[in-house]
Amino acid sequence: MAIDYGIKKNQLRCFSDINCSVTVVPANYSAEKIIKLKPDGIFLSNGPGDPAATGKYAIPIIQELIKNNLPVFGICLGHQI
Repeated sequence: MAIDYGIKKNQLRCFSDINCSVTVVPANYSAEKIIKLKPDGIFLSNGPGDPAATGKYAIPIIQELIKNNLPVFGICLGHQI
């Protein structure tokens, strides 16, 4: 699963190239909804936003995902969050 903070199509193409099926959800998609989809892992995308501003709503979601033992990794903004 990819949380979209401003994801680039090339990143999705890279996942596709290694036979990953990726569901993209908006940045404010709730942790409950994500957990119900039973993802194998969570990709936090890059984005144009300010990590401090994005973090206000993203961090509680990510914390809940981590509490549920979901693997989480990010790039650029996603990594900063």
